[in-house]
Amino acid sequence: MIDGRSNELPDFQVFQTVIKYCLIIIIVPIFCFFSVKSFIFDGLLNLHPMNSSVYSAVVAVIVLHVTLGLYIYKAYNESEKSPKPVKKD
Repeated sequence: MIDGRSNELPDFQVFQTVIKYCLIIIIVPIFCFFSVKSFIFDGLLNLHPMNSSVYSAVVAVIVLHVTLGLYIYKAYNESEKSPKPVKKD
């Protein structure tokens, strides 16, 4: 590979990982909020709309923290697995 482009692939992979987790962090809690609100709290439990919204927000915040924790875990483990640069004499 060309020396100028040798670092481009890992940077692109890092960019892909960050974009993927950003989308997960944004979309999954919103999806959980509306699905849990409509199917569980409004549908099965027949709660008052204000109560179901509050409980759904709590579920969305918990899911958000789990996804953030997974991102931090993955970032921490990738930094440990990255190969050490070898010094050439």
